Amino acid sequence: GRVYCHFGTYGTACVDSASGKVLWRNLDMHCMHENGPGGSPVIAGDIIFFHMDGSDQQYVAALNKKDGKLAWRTGRSGKLHSNPQLKKAYSTPLVMRRDNASELISAGANWVYGYDPLTGDEKWKVDYETLGFSNVARPVTGNDMLFLSTCFMRAEMLGISLKGQPKILWRYRKSVPSSPSPVYIDGLLFFVGDSGGLVTCLEAKSGKLVWSERIASGKYWAAPLVAAGRIYFHSEEGVTTVIKAGREFEVIAESSLDGKLMASAAVAGEDLFLRTDKAIYRISNKATASR
Repeated sequence: GRVYCHFGTYGTACVDSASGKVLWRNLDMHCMHENGPGGSPVIAGDIIFFHMDGSDQQYVAALNKKDGKLAWRTGRSGKLHSNPQLKKAYSTPLVMRRDNASELISAGANWVYGYDPLTGDEKWKVDYETLGFSNVARPVTGNDMLFLSTCFMRAEMLGISLKGQPKILWRYRKSVPSSPSPVYIDGLLFFVGDSGGLVTCLEAKSGKLVWSERIASGKYWAAPLVAAGRIYFHSEEGVTTVIKAGREFEVIAESSLDGKLMASAAVAGEDLFLRTDKAIYRISNKATASR
């Protein structure tokens, strides 16, 4: 019954979903985003986590979801480029189980970190070993591996082992996205490039190419969605392409909506919600849509 909204340096708030009443605000977390805030908040237990990676300061913050008060704040410890514009990031953290404990996985400029979600203590960090900043794409995990794009400059997809001390096992460099997140399913990693519609499927363990094929051309900002063995890709031009999530490339469907589509899809039950700059669409399992 609550909605948690995060606007970066402009504040974080909790809203009652029935009445619309603002239950609390936190206006104490600040940084210079340069291009505006971009990351999303993540909830685990009673805590809300988010990134504050600006050109001036870089840290991860955790708020108590009941009252919005600060639970902990941890600064980034990895060495960054001297240019302030290469220190910022806009990614979204994720919480996972590793070694029988919860861990907050957090990608910033040049480094990915693992934190204790209860205390904010840094447990490990891995250097990309290449310049990577303005991170937008969210990392994903699967089969004791972490997969992330180093994002801007020359994006690389990294396959990082999470067994023991995390370390980079492989790199892939062709048509790696800076904005759309990768998706993992059944031992395979899928992603679409920022422009041109080139979809890549890799063996997640080795990083070896399985196939690389084009779908609808255009720009891609939204994260792909996995559901029922299918992957949904959404282009800025409003085209959604559905492919089979497998070792053989197969397009199942393609459809278009009016307006630019840059936001990732939202799901409620069996309904899909897509937002363009013209309207919000609800697409149900009965193949009907309403604005």
